[in-house]
Amino acid sequence: MITVRGIRAMCIAATLVAVHQTAIAMPQLTCSYDGTVHLRDSVTINEPGQPGLVWVGMHNPAKTAAYLLDLQGNWQAYNGGLLPPAGRYDGGLPTTMTLDVTLPAGSTLGSSDAFVGWQVYEGYGVYTPKSRQMVAERRSALNEIKPTRVAAGKWNAEYDSDDRFIWSLVQKDMTDNSKYVNVMTIPYVNCYASSGGNH
Repeated sequence: MITVRGIRAMCIAATLVAVHQTAIAMPQLTCSYDGTVHLRDSVTINEPGQPGLVWVGMHNPAKTAAYLLDLQGNWQAYNGGLLPPAGRYDGGLPTTMTLDVTLPAGSTLGSSDAFVGWQVYEGYGVYTPKSRQMVAERRSALNEIKPTRVAAGKWNAEYDSDDRFIWSLVQKDMTDNSKYVNVMTIPYVNCYASSGGNH
């Protein structure tokens, strides 16, 4: 069974959300002319300009399955570990970010039937000055022990990069400070019903 506790505690989204003073536009499911159902949203964040990550994700009603949107705009099944981000902004988070993606594969063409009742979350985290200091101190310590560890054949090449540590700290900023929000419960949409969809 997949644990999706991280999904809820996180956030998610190709859009930025601060649950405190952010103005959140309501997301929509719309039908495209190719018959696919799209999740569309636009969210404004109140902490632009700082480096950070953005997450977008969803989980099923039983919280046993989840997807996160990755940097390439593809949905990844979530099986634990760090949450794949939908946006990376080393030069500073934008004031808004637009989301326009199809739902994950699995539904009947033109329908959201496989994801009815799923909860969609959006969120972001900031790479804070405190986190940058922690990264610098860790890098200094690793550089100091690297020669002896390499000589002993005990050096892990993963330690040559700070990316995963930074990733974890930015994710922690999101979860610890509740910078995520549940923006939608996915409804049933049938783009080919007589009532039509949003084209």
